[in-house]
Amino acid sequence: MNPYELITKIKGKMKDPNFAARFNNAANIVNNIPGLQQEIIRIAQINDPKAQDAAIEKLPREAKQAVQEILSLLNM
Repeated sequence: MNPYELITKIKGKMKDPNFAARFNNAANIVNNIPGLQQEIIRIAQINDPKAQDAAIEKLPREAKQAVQEILSLLNM
């Protein structure tokens, strides 16, 4: 998924208040960690689930939880 498709998907799902609340909570965590936004975009573009999991495992614990939440929301 390219960045444009990712943004379009998020915008469409933000109409659901439950999704929006969960996404915004995770996004707040991501925004407080420098450089993590770019890393999440890179991880979201990885098509291989094993490679994606390996990239997530390299993140700090709090960041890992936020990324897993965002990815699970996007895969809903």
